[in-house]
Amino acid sequence: MPELKPIPTSRFYVEFDGLTQKLIKSITDFSFTGQTTGHEKPLASTKDGKTLWQTTSGGFKQNPNFTIEVYLAEGDMDFYNWMLATMPKSEGGKGEWSKNRKAGALVAYDSEDAEIMRWKITNGWIKSYKISEFASDSNQLAVETFEIVCEQVDRTT
Repeated sequence: MPELKPIPTSRFYVEFDGLTQKLIKSITDFSFTGQTTGHEKPLASTKDGKTLWQTTSGGFKQNPNFTIEVYLAEGDMDFYNWMLATMPKSEGGKGEWSKNRKAGALVAYDSEDAEIMRWKITNGWIKSYKISEFASDSNQLAVETFEIVCEQVDRTT
């Protein structure tokens, strides 16, 4: 039996074409959900009164998506500018969605800093944006939160 080596959740990185060496606080809700078809009703009735059912894949309910929190750093507007590039001109963006989707990867590291898992992200773009609360009594660092949607996620290792 292979040796069990638990993976720490605090040792990770996410990167996209042209967006590396960023201060990533967290990645959450990394998920996609398949949908099924055919299970709602019986397919047929056969000899001896047996009812046939069939369930099959119906694709995704929605494209894979996830949320990342990035620490605000003076002068670093790369993720924000990426979002603006994909927004329609009518909404204040540059309207260049199709040419600004990016390839990326989520990488997990073991406690010895060796890469042990990788998920390939295909054609990602920023779907939503928010900024953390600013409060005079807070002791937290400011973060930007980006929800990223993509066409496909593949675990490669």
